[in-house]
Amino acid sequence: MPKPKLILIAVAAVLAMSAVPVLVKSTNANEVTVGLARLGIAVLAFSPIALWRGHLLRLSVKQWAQLALIGLVFAVHWLTYFTSIKLATPAIAALAVTTYGVQYLILAYLFNGERVTALEWLAVACCFLGCVIVSPELNFSNTTTKGVAIGLVSALLYAALPLLHQRARAIATLDRTWGQFFFALLFFLPLWRRADWQLTPTDAYQLIALGLLCTVVAHGLWVKASTELPAIYTSMIYYLYLPLALTGSVVFLDEELTPRKIAGVALVVGTSLALSLYRYGRRNLAED
Repeated sequence: MPKPKLILIAVAAVLAMSAVPVLVKSTNANEVTVGLARLGIAVLAFSPIALWRGHLLRLSVKQWAQLALIGLVFAVHWLTYFTSIKLATPAIAALAVTTYGVQYLILAYLFNGERVTALEWLAVACCFLGCVIVSPELNFSNTTTKGVAIGLVSALLYAALPLLHQRARAIATLDRTWGQFFFALLFFLPLWRRADWQLTPTDAYQLIALGLLCTVVAHGLWVKASTELPAIYTSMIYYLYLPLALTGSVVFLDEELTPRKIAGVALVVGTSLALSLYRYGRRNLAED
């Protein structure tokens, strides 16, 4: 597929994903209900395709264990992210989870032995500073601060997912996608009693949108774009998530756009973009 079309697909995927914080915050469904609904819809959508392909029957015990670990990390990532949104605001929760890029750098340094320069460590510090700026106070009795902290944990788990997928690259992408959702659903099921299904029709529509548009459609588009586009393109495009989530929160939920919030968002997005470009340039120099 031509690159311009793939770029449009990637932008459409991020646009759909950016609706998640607003929908999660606005629905009366709690974080467990949201997780169960999204995962249930995703598993129903992807299972017929995965089973029809027949590759799952040929997976080894080790590969099934890899899928289970991916599903566990993904489940906790979603649970903490939805909790962060409920405690803080959609924009602040999105800000915290956007730090996954620099947190991936830390994990790659610890577990893959990747070299991290002083400039890159400075970028890491700037991203965390952006989260501190938007926190009203460094006190966990404040729900917004607690939401930021939980969001940072969610971002760490999100950053770990690419490393786990890399170790399971022998499994086809579609099968890994199915396994991520299927095992995440299994890990969510013990929380069923904490779910609240006393929902209004509006809540039900919001959960369907979260499941179909923000999970099945957005994820399907993103997998295609991220598979066929160079990594630098998808990295740049993904950082649209934060400003789009912020815009949606301001427009639909009347979230206040304060100077501190703008400064925090600008610091995290600007630093993350600069870091991606810096690493891309450094890699190209190393290959020349």
